[in-house]
Amino acid sequence: MNMRTDIILSMKLNVFLSILSCKISCNLLRAIKKGGTALPGKIALFFCKDILKHVAKNIKVILVTGTNGKTTTCRIIENGFKQARLNYFSNKSGANLLNGVITSFCLASSLTGKNRNDYAIIECDEAALSQVTEYVNPSVILITNIFRDQLDRYGEITNTLNLIIKGINKSESACLCINADCSLCTHISDLSSKKALLFGIDQKIYDNLTKEPKDALYCIKCRHPYTYDYITYAHLGGFNCLNCGYRRHNPDIHVIELINTDQKGSEILLKIVNSQYRVRVNLPGAHNIYNALAAACVLHAMKIDDLHILNAISTFESGFGRMEQIIIEDVQTNIILVKNPAGFNQILNYLSMIDNNFILVIMLNDQSADGTDVSWIYDVSFEKLLDIQDKIAHTYIGGSRAYDMALRLKYGGLDINNITIEQDDIKLLKKALAHNIPVFITPTYTAMFNLRNMLARQYSLKEFYE
Repeated sequence: MNMRTDIILSMKLNVFLSILSCKISCNLLRAIKKGGTALPGKIALFFCKDILKHVAKNIKVILVTGTNGKTTTCRIIENGFKQARLNYFSNKSGANLLNGVITSFCLASSLTGKNRNDYAIIECDEAALSQVTEYVNPSVILITNIFRDQLDRYGEITNTLNLIIKGINKSESACLCINADCSLCTHISDLSSKKALLFGIDQKIYDNLTKEPKDALYCIKCRHPYTYDYITYAHLGGFNCLNCGYRRHNPDIHVIELINTDQKGSEILLKIVNSQYRVRVNLPGAHNIYNALAAACVLHAMKIDDLHILNAISTFESGFGRMEQIIIEDVQTNIILVKNPAGFNQILNYLSMIDNNFILVIMLNDQSADGTDVSWIYDVSFEKLLDIQDKIAHTYIGGSRAYDMALRLKYGGLDINNITIEQDDIKLLKKALAHNIPVFITPTYTAMFNLRNMLARQYSLKEFYE
């Protein structure tokens, strides 16, 4: 054999060992209920440093990035692919760093690196985007939004913006799907020569908008303060710079009328390029309207029929821990991930729509996946809870930083006598369920995983990666 043949055989062996080790380690970890999402990918890298390039070959990849809404948006896109009967795989576990993405690709591949699917729907962390696009040439990159998130990890939002731009620049020919209502996201379309489709909402959503700090007060181009024709929430809406003329671009996929919104969903008049449709988004809140629009934008970019897009929006189910509703001991229990001010304020808007009395549970952790700096809770408008305190039968607080959260609520004017701190998850859940009324649990990332794993063991619920 010549040297070239030796190199090819060595490469094939490395790919084989990489995928095999990933599959074996994943199965072993899941057998002992340890998830098996990121570590198998790390092991795969040990045998083949560019394994992702091999297992992503000949697959049409959709990368979904941005601060909020990635997981739910991926679930809606998946539903659209199911409607269109396209074969795909996804990183359903939500493991969206490089190792987790590698795990998902390896698990969907044969031992020789061939994939049985034509498409991949991949949630990708903003900071990991450039690592993934180093080896994957996506068909579509979706940027949901950009908010301040995990200051200890990302820094200020301009750093997040630059991380996303870096990842986009490494891709060769991706179509960009961009939130037209986010001044930071729209800036990306101005900088890139790649084809872009925009999505947005053409009107305000809330009559009584939660007062909250805006993450993008000043024009990204000239630093002059923005004015707004309307605001949907946070810094999203009809932004306009009177100094340099930078303003919201006209979207391709957009809500032209918000017909109705309630605690179960929203009725919207949706325009997809030149066609208008009335459709119901079957999860509540402004953020889920945006998630539906983002998914519709991707599906349209992939040339999926409008009918399948509408069915995807109206029939999708919530993702793991994202407005997830389960019945525990005959009590309706809702798990809603929170991780930054913009997202938490949307949940407070949602809670204000609840008609009946309920139990509120807030679980705050400070591990690396949550963000070790918890000062962000002071940018959440917990004072809005004062408007609905007659509906909140009791508030329970858990997690490693429970006392910090209790102090924040006290500063917000909430009745400390109606608040209980319980840092044992099992005891916390039992106390909340004992009221025998609906429970709304708002955990940060690791608190959600700890809670969800406990529920899987105690009540035989499916694992997060299933």
